[in-house]
Amino acid sequence: MWKIVIADYYYPDLKEEYKVFEQLGETEIVDLTKIAEGGIKEPGELIPYVKDADALIVQFAKVNKEVIDSMERCRVIARYAIGVDTIDVEAAAARGICVANVPDYCIDEVADTAVAHIMNAKRKIARANSLLLAGEFDMAKIRPVGRMENEVLCLIGFGNIARNVAGKMKSFFKEIVVYDPYVKDRGSYPEYRFLDFDEAVSCADVISLHVPLNGTTEHMLSDRAFGLMKQGAAVVNTARGGLIDEAALVRALDMGKVGYCGLDVVSTEEFGSSPLLHRGDVFITPHMGWCSEEAIVELQRKTAENVAETLLFGKPKYCVNKV
Repeated sequence: MWKIVIADYYYPDLKEEYKVFEQLGETEIVDLTKIAEGGIKEPGELIPYVKDADALIVQFAKVNKEVIDSMERCRVIARYAIGVDTIDVEAAAARGICVANVPDYCIDEVADTAVAHIMNAKRKIARANSLLLAGEFDMAKIRPVGRMENEVLCLIGFGNIARNVAGKMKSFFKEIVVYDPYVKDRGSYPEYRFLDFDEAVSCADVISLHVPLNGTTEHMLSDRAFGLMKQGAAVVNTARGGLIDEAALVRALDMGKVGYCGLDVVSTEEFGSSPLLHRGDVFITPHMGWCSEEAIVELQRKTAENVAETLLFGKPKYCVNKV
């Protein structure tokens, strides 16, 4: 009999997962949201429940080396997400445990959210609305507003979401430049100019982030990067909050180096505590860029499929580590 532990999630039910798990035969499914409201997310609290699990599914729960080392027979840790920054991937690999994500479930949704933030940053829609509702609207308070067809959009990262954004935005901007040292088939994208990081950041009017959060990318937008930018550049982040050094961002906003910022993610999921929340030059949405009814169903189903395929055939469809 298999044992699958589901640490946390915020979906109304697990119907999609249970349909997938039917193929496994006799299976014990332990739903930790039935034990604690919202599930169990802290490593120390997870250990008693996962010790004898064959598979662990998480959303926001932190799966560190201590948790991984406590698992005696786990074969896969599957996350309801594209990113796996809450899981110690190296520790899992060392124990022969697959780490699985779902990299293709919300490409359009996140790309569309990035596009919306870019358009808002350039047209100052949210800022104008806030001023209007407060009875303080003055055109001088939203200027300068540039003409997008004369400007440059920079994409940091060129994976599936960034490519989707590029396709949708190329008719709006004079040029799209890309920084992504891992793209090998650059000749397949002649309409975009690939540059090194410093060149890409310094020539852009809008910078949109589309990279995973790891040791290499954490705080990639720092005082140094902001110093390279054009005066008044816009910054959009729909990827991970930790990509931006938020103290440096505040300094760049105060100096006018960054003119406007659109964020779907910040350094904490506790959005109400962010120092960026109440600024007129920052517009924040609460990490909702992934969301559509279709994407939710797809995410739940594919996460369950990652587990089922590992238990039945030895490897998930989407495996981020080498096991």
